Amino acid sequence: MKNVAGAINEVAGAVVAVIKGLVVAFVFANLLYTTGMDPITGITDLVNAFLGGGLPGLLALMVFASFMK
Repeated sequence: MKNVAGAINEVAGAVVAVIKGLVVAFVFANLLYTTGMDPITGITDLVNAFLGGGLPGLLALMVFASFMK
């Protein structure tokens, strides 16, 4: 059972690493070229959605951030 949990943890970590890399690539692509996607505004809107919720939104943002290492 530990091996299965470890394997799932490794796969999830790899998927998160790929997503982080894509976000960074989109940010740099948006800085260099005019693209149809604006990841910086998307990230800002996500944070504002959490902070606009008042105390429950802030607590949800803290819980969400605690999942990241």
